[in-house]
Amino acid sequence: MSALVAEPPAKALRRGRARRTTEQKLDFLLGSAAELIAEKGFEATAIRDVGRKVGSSLAGMYYYFSSKEDLLYQIQDRTFGSLLATQERIAAEPGTSEERLRRLLIGHLSFFARHPNEIKLCTSELKALTGEYYRKVEELRRRYYHLVADVVAALMNGSARKARESAKSRRVTLFIFGMLNWVFMWHDQAKDGPVEQLGGEMLDLVLNGIGRRRAGR
Repeated sequence: MSALVAEPPAKALRRGRARRTTEQKLDFLLGSAAELIAEKGFEATAIRDVGRKVGSSLAGMYYYFSSKEDLLYQIQDRTFGSLLATQERIAAEPGTSEERLRRLLIGHLSFFARHPNEIKLCTSELKALTGEYYRKVEELRRRYYHLVADVVAALMNGSARKARESAKSRRVTLFIFGMLNWVFMWHDQAKDGPVEQLGGEMLDLVLNGIGRRRAGR
């Protein structure tokens, strides 16, 4: 049996740099593609269009993506994966259910503010994915739903601990996602304020409603 030979440090360093360069190029391509698809729509956007936007040949684009659907999948997978990981960390921080929900709302809106194109196409172009692509992204979305649903159920149950979802808490969770998912359609920070303010107003609406707030004036 031949002995294992350690890779020379210089070679390992070059490989690490090459990997980082590839990842940076992929991030750039995905961000540029998200911007173009958010503007034109998935059906109207070709891989050649993305390549033309970033100054890459068609062959260069196919080095990173096997198809246009693979391109869309990679955008959605990275977006939902990053959002989920961030929100899981936020939800794990100590605090009451109300505090945790406030942090989740602001966390989602802050992510949207940093990645508006990605959030837009993830909301409007999910059905463009098929087969295994759709299944994998849907699993990420399902995990994210349950993360928020657990906090909502605990809040409605008057507990900081995980509570069983009820029909009403399910509807409230879906109401919340309805607000979050379509904020890109109208939000303008110059008119509507920062996401921290927006998150607080959303939470107030969920907790108190419009009628109670007016009655308390």
